[in-house]
Amino acid sequence: MEKQLEYFDVLANTQKQVFTNLLSVQKDLRVQWIEAISKVHAAFTTLPGLPESLQNKELQSQFNTWYSTVNSNTQAASEEALKIQANWISAYEKQVAISRDVLKSFIAFPVKGLVEIASPVKAKVKVA
Repeated sequence: MEKQLEYFDVLANTQKQVFTNLLSVQKDLRVQWIEAISKVHAAFTTLPGLPESLQNKELQSQFNTWYSTVNSNTQAASEEALKIQANWISAYEKQVAISRDVLKSFIAFPVKGLVEIASPVKAKVKVA
């Protein structure tokens, strides 16, 4: 019985590690993405030799507004995605705990009981 539970635990823990690693990578990617957007914004606003039309304060104001919107929407969307993935991991942990208990019950169930369940019900016929 212990070997089967040990195998189940190893499999479940490996899957949980994969989920956790994916969440960690996505958090890092989110940080890098937001930093990259900020660098692009800073580089664009300080380019030397921009035409006068692009140096216009009104145009820069519109660009800054666009940038702020993209940046805040990116942050909000990625935060929600990370929350959903964290909830998935939590749900997976609960499901694994339930599955482990079910597996434990099946392993502990006596073989005789399994045979009785698997056998078709035989009707008793009284012969007169």
